Amino acid sequence: MLRFIIFRILLIFPILLIASFVIFLLLRLSGTDPVEQYIINSKLQSSPALVQELRVQFGLDKPLLEQYGIWLKNAVALDFGKSYMTDRDVADDFLAFMPNTLLLTFFAFSLTLLVSIPLGILSFIYRGKWLDYIIRFFCFLGVSVPNFWLAFLLIMLFSLKLDWLPPLGDDSLSSFVLPSISIAIMSLCINIRLIRTNMLEISKSRHIMYAKMRGLSKTKIAIKHIFYNATLPIVTALGMHVGELIGGALVIESIFALPGIGYYSIQGIANHDYPIIECFVVSMCAIFCVFNLLVDILYACLNPKVRYEYANRNKS
Repeated sequence: MLRFIIFRILLIFPILLIASFVIFLLLRLSGTDPVEQYIINSKLQSSPALVQELRVQFGLDKPLLEQYGIWLKNAVALDFGKSYMTDRDVADDFLAFMPNTLLLTFFAFSLTLLVSIPLGILSFIYRGKWLDYIIRFFCFLGVSVPNFWLAFLLIMLFSLKLDWLPPLGDDSLSSFVLPSISIAIMSLCINIRLIRTNMLEISKSRHIMYAKMRGLSKTKIAIKHIFYNATLPIVTALGMHVGELIGGALVIESIFALPGIGYYSIQGIANHDYPIIECFVVSMCAIFCVFNLLVDILYACLNPKVRYEYANRNKS
């Protein structure tokens, strides 16, 4: 098991290397020019001499592979360069904006767990009845509605009409309620459907039939025998949801003017600010890799069969 964990950790580095090179290459071949955008934003008079000076200042005058080599050398030391537009250190800005994004993700993930697990179990227990149909219809809407459109609806209802929650900023914890719901709703609904489907599959197993023959109640069978055995695929899905929630912050933070890495990165994308975009993409890849690793470890801890297979593989 320890060998597997070490191997997965080492595998993260080539994945990040490939991802960084791909985004570095795509940005340079996309046809966008951060120099022109900088001149427009700064309201400067464009001239060939100014353009050349800025290209040298940004390091864009060097060959592509040389640019990547310099960037990679600095990125290994967690130095992602300076923003073209603000001349501020990108890594420092990311660390400053990270707490809001992590807090938003934590609230959204907690909401996903607290709502999806009981609703998924209820949908299974009352399958084919009116409560099951209501929950499934809610899931259908939640998966179908784009999170940015839902964000506008929530602002219109709870901020403008009812005046219950603030629509913008990060003045208090209440400012995170609407963004958390906007990001979590799709993952929440997917998880409800996954829980219901897995529990339906497990309910057809032979040991469930024996539990019914012993006269156990439906609720006890559903929670103690069926849900526990259905948690393994759910754990895998939850690991993916964390990355999806952080990725969803890219748009939602901009809508709610919540100063996080999503809001910061959107500004970088709009300004063709390469250092910000590269830092964001590499950070997202690292987060996905780390959470996938944690899910695999948790999966092995919950499933004795997986641990047994790992042990036999190492002996052979």
